[in-house]
Order: sequence, then C-alpha cells, then structure tokens
Amino acid sequence: MTTGGRAPHQTARWMLWMARGISTLAAAFWLLILLDILACDALVGFICLNWEMALLAGLVIASVLSVLIAWRRENVGGFIMILWGFVFSSIAYMTSRPQQVFSMLVSGVPFLIAGLLFLASSWSRRFVVNH
Repeated sequence: MTTGGRAPHQTARWMLWMARGISTLAAAFWLLILLDILACDALVGFICLNWEMALLAGLVIASVLSVLIAWRRENVGGFIMILWGFVFSSIAYMTSRPQQVFSMLVSGVPFLIAGLLFLASSWSRRFVVNH
C-alpha cells in the first residue's frame, strides 16, 4: 500500500501555507509601522510628507501587493517577493548603521524566504502532477 503522490503534495501545501504566513506577517509588520508613523504625526497635528515617508509608503504598498499577488499566483508572486526582499535588504543595509545585518534580517529576509517557499511549493506541485 503506497500513498502515491500524497506526501510530496502535503509538503508542497505546507510550504505554500508557510510562505503565505511569513509574507503576510512581514507585510502586516511594515503596514503597522507605516500606520503608527502616520497616526503619531496626525496626533501631533503635523503630517510630514517627505521623500523618506514616500519611500516607506511605496515599499509598504509594494510589499502588500506582492503578498496579494503571491496568494493568487505563486510563481509570479514568488519572484516579485524575492525582488522586494532584495530591495528591502538593500535599503536596510544602506540606511541603518551600525545594525546593518540585523536590519536586513528583519526587513528583507522574511520576503526572501517567503518568495523561495512560494516558488518551491509551486514547482513541487508541478513536479508531482507531471510525474
């Protein structure tokens, strides 16, 4: 009695849900930071719209959109998520001295891991179906 392709399918499903969880938590983390900054500015009565705030808002919106895309299309979303992981890591490396490694781990690495898991899940399911 063999299980057929059930074990690899369950592994692919596990990878997919891990990717969804990691990416959703990472995007929610950045969205919460953006909302906190905006709420604090609004409470003070002065919302500072500068290039740093615009960059943060753009990155947060891009990360949320990449998560939404990845939930629907794992391949495309996985590649986009890896791209944004590199962008977040690069920006963290350039702007955070002396804690560069820690900043990269917190900001970009979760998106890199989630993107790789999305791709691995998609490729694993495709391999199970084809063989």
